[in-house]
Amino acid sequence: MKKHSSVRTASLVSAALLLFSPAAAQLGPDSDAPIDISGDAAEFQEETAVWSGNVRVVQDNVILAADRLEAELNEDGDFTTVTAIGQVRYSNGKEVITGKRAIFDNDARTITVIDDVVVTQGRQVMKAGAVIYWIDTGRVRFTPAPGQRIRGIFFTDNAEQT
Repeated sequence: MKKHSSVRTASLVSAALLLFSPAAAQLGPDSDAPIDISGDAAEFQEETAVWSGNVRVVQDNVILAADRLEAELNEDGDFTTVTAIGQVRYSNGKEVITGKRAIFDNDARTITVIDDVVVTQGRQVMKAGAVIYWIDTGRVRFTPAPGQRIRGIFFTDNAEQT
Protein backbone atom coordinates (compact mmCIF):
# COMPACT_ATOMS: atom_id res chain seq x y z
CA MET A 1 0.00 0.00 0.00
CA LYS A 2 2.80 2.38 0.83
CA LYS A 3 4.41 1.86 -2.60
CA HIS A 4 1.13 2.74 -4.36
CA SER A 5 0.82 5.93 -2.29
CA SER A 6 4.35 7.06 -3.13
CA VAL A 7 3.75 6.41 -6.86
CA ARG A 8 0.62 8.58 -6.69
CA THR A 9 2.55 11.31 -4.86
CA ALA A 10 5.34 11.16 -7.45
CA SER A 11 2.76 11.48 -10.25
CA LEU A 12 1.19 14.49 -8.60
CA VAL A 13 4.54 16.17 -8.11
CA SER A 14 5.48 15.44 -11.75
CA ALA A 15 2.20 16.92 -12.98
CA ALA A 16 2.66 20.02 -10.85
CA LEU A 17 6.22 20.49 -12.11
CA LEU A 18 5.07 20.09 -15.72
CA LEU A 19 2.44 22.70 -15.10
CA PHE A 20 4.94 25.28 -13.98
CA SER A 21 7.28 25.01 -16.95
CA PRO A 22 8.77 28.35 -18.07
CA ALA A 23 6.90 28.50 -21.39
CA ALA A 24 3.47 27.60 -20.06
CA ALA A 25 1.47 30.18 -22.07
CA GLN A 26 1.09 33.81 -22.97
CA LEU A 27 -2.29 35.11 -21.87
CA GLY A 28 -1.37 38.57 -23.12
CA PRO A 29 0.64 39.73 -26.13
CA ASP A 30 4.41 39.18 -25.88
CA SER A 31 4.46 38.21 -22.24
CA ASP A 32 7.15 35.98 -20.82
CA ALA A 33 6.06 36.75 -17.27
CA PRO A 34 5.23 33.83 -15.01
CA ILE A 35 1.62 32.74 -14.65
CA ASP A 36 0.21 32.93 -11.12
CA ILE A 37 -2.82 30.65 -10.62
CA SER A 38 -4.79 30.45 -7.40
CA GLY A 39 -7.99 28.69 -6.42
CA ASP A 40 -9.70 26.99 -3.51
CA ALA A 41 -8.74 23.51 -4.81
CA ALA A 42 -6.50 22.00 -7.50
CA GLU A 43 -6.25 18.54 -9.04
CA PHE A 44 -3.64 17.23 -11.45
CA GLN A 45 -3.86 14.08 -13.55
CA GLU A 46 -1.62 13.26 -16.51
CA GLU A 47 -1.94 16.18 -18.98
CA THR A 48 -4.86 17.86 -17.21
CA ALA A 49 -4.92 20.40 -14.39
CA VAL A 50 -8.15 21.60 -12.78
CA TRP A 51 -8.58 24.49 -10.35
CA SER A 52 -11.92 25.21 -8.72
CA GLY A 53 -13.40 27.83 -6.44
CA ASN A 54 -12.56 31.51 -6.93
CA VAL A 55 -9.94 30.80 -9.59
CA ARG A 56 -7.68 33.69 -10.55
CA VAL A 57 -4.95 33.61 -13.20
CA VAL A 58 -2.56 36.57 -13.43
CA GLN A 59 0.19 37.21 -15.99
CA ASP A 60 1.54 40.76 -16.18
CA ASN A 61 -1.54 43.00 -16.51
CA VAL A 62 -3.78 40.16 -17.74
CA ILE A 63 -6.28 38.67 -15.28
CA LEU A 64 -8.57 35.72 -15.93
CA ALA A 65 -11.07 34.87 -13.20
CA ALA A 66 -13.61 32.04 -13.13
CA ASP A 67 -15.38 29.56 -10.90
CA ARG A 68 -13.45 26.66 -12.47
CA LEU A 69 -10.43 26.34 -14.75
CA GLU A 70 -9.50 23.24 -16.75
CA ALA A 71 -6.09 23.26 -18.45
CA GLU A 72 -4.83 20.77 -21.03
CA LEU A 73 -1.06 20.46 -21.28
CA ASN A 74 1.20 18.99 -23.95
CA GLU A 75 4.12 16.64 -23.23
CA ASP A 76 6.41 19.66 -22.65
CA GLY A 77 4.08 20.98 -19.95
CA ASP A 78 2.87 23.93 -22.03
CA PHE A 79 -0.79 24.97 -21.87
CA THR A 80 -2.57 24.03 -25.11
CA THR A 81 -6.10 24.97 -24.10
CA VAL A 82 -7.58 26.45 -20.97
CA THR A 83 -11.32 26.36 -20.35
CA ALA A 84 -12.76 28.77 -17.81
CA ILE A 85 -16.24 27.96 -16.53
CA GLY A 86 -18.68 29.94 -14.41
CA GLN A 87 -18.55 33.68 -13.93
CA VAL A 88 -15.68 34.34 -16.35
CA ARG A 89 -13.85 37.67 -16.52
CA TYR A 90 -10.85 38.38 -18.78
CA SER A 91 -9.10 41.72 -18.45
CA ASN A 92 -5.95 42.94 -20.19
CA GLY A 93 -5.85 46.53 -18.98
CA LYS A 94 -7.66 47.82 -22.11
CA GLU A 95 -10.67 45.54 -22.53
CA VAL A 96 -12.78 43.53 -20.13
CA ILE A 97 -14.69 40.52 -21.45
CA THR A 98 -17.21 38.69 -19.30
CA GLY A 99 -19.32 35.61 -19.97
CA LYS A 100 -20.13 32.19 -18.60
CA ARG A 101 -17.51 30.12 -20.42
CA ALA A 102 -14.20 30.92 -22.11
CA ILE A 103 -11.72 28.83 -24.06
CA PHE A 104 -8.11 29.96 -24.41
CA ASP A 105 -6.36 28.34 -27.42
CA ASN A 106 -2.62 28.90 -27.15
CA ASP A 107 -1.87 27.78 -30.74
CA ALA A 108 -4.52 30.06 -32.30
CA ARG A 109 -3.78 32.79 -29.71
CA THR A 110 -7.49 33.34 -29.14
CA ILE A 111 -9.97 33.46 -26.31
CA THR A 112 -13.52 32.50 -27.20
CA VAL A 113 -16.10 33.67 -24.67
CA ILE A 114 -19.70 32.45 -24.84
CA ASP A 115 -23.04 32.92 -23.07
CA ASP A 116 -24.12 36.41 -21.98
CA VAL A 117 -20.94 38.08 -23.27
CA VAL A 118 -20.23 41.72 -22.44
CA VAL A 119 -17.16 43.51 -23.78
CA THR A 120 -16.19 46.81 -22.21
CA GLN A 121 -13.53 49.16 -23.52
CA GLY A 122 -13.50 52.37 -21.53
CA ARG A 123 -17.11 53.59 -21.64
CA GLN A 124 -17.97 51.63 -24.81
CA VAL A 125 -19.98 48.44 -24.18
CA MET A 126 -21.05 45.63 -26.50
CA LYS A 127 -23.21 42.58 -25.79
CA ALA A 128 -23.26 39.38 -27.82
CA GLY A 129 -23.83 35.66 -27.63
CA ALA A 130 -20.17 34.88 -28.30
CA VAL A 131 -16.89 36.70 -28.88
CA ILE A 132 -13.57 35.58 -30.32
CA TYR A 133 -10.70 37.76 -29.09
CA TRP A 134 -7.30 37.54 -30.80
CA ILE A 135 -4.80 38.14 -28.01
CA ASP A 136 -1.90 39.44 -30.09
CA THR A 137 -3.82 41.85 -32.34
CA GLY A 138 -6.80 42.89 -30.20
CA ARG A 139 -9.22 41.95 -33.01
CA VAL A 140 -12.68 40.99 -31.74
CA ARG A 141 -15.41 39.10 -33.62
CA PHE A 142 -18.95 39.27 -32.21
CA THR A 143 -21.69 36.75 -32.99
CA PRO A 144 -25.25 36.98 -31.69
CA ALA A 145 -27.02 34.46 -29.51
CA PRO A 146 -29.69 32.53 -31.46
CA GLY A 147 -32.68 34.77 -32.16
CA GLN A 148 -30.90 37.89 -30.86
CA ARG A 149 -28.79 40.71 -32.22
CA ILE A 150 -25.49 42.24 -31.21
CA ARG A 151 -25.86 45.46 -29.26
CA GLY A 152 -23.34 48.25 -28.69
CA ILE A 153 -23.43 51.49 -26.76
CA PHE A 154 -20.86 54.04 -27.90
CA PHE A 155 -20.14 57.50 -26.55
CA THR A 156 -18.82 60.34 -28.67
CA ASP A 157 -15.95 62.48 -27.44
CA ASN A 158 -18.44 65.33 -26.93
CA ALA A 159 -20.81 63.25 -24.78
CA GLU A 160 -20.94 64.25 -21.14
CA GLN A 161 -18.99 61.84 -18.99
CA THR A 162 -20.66 60.65 -15.82
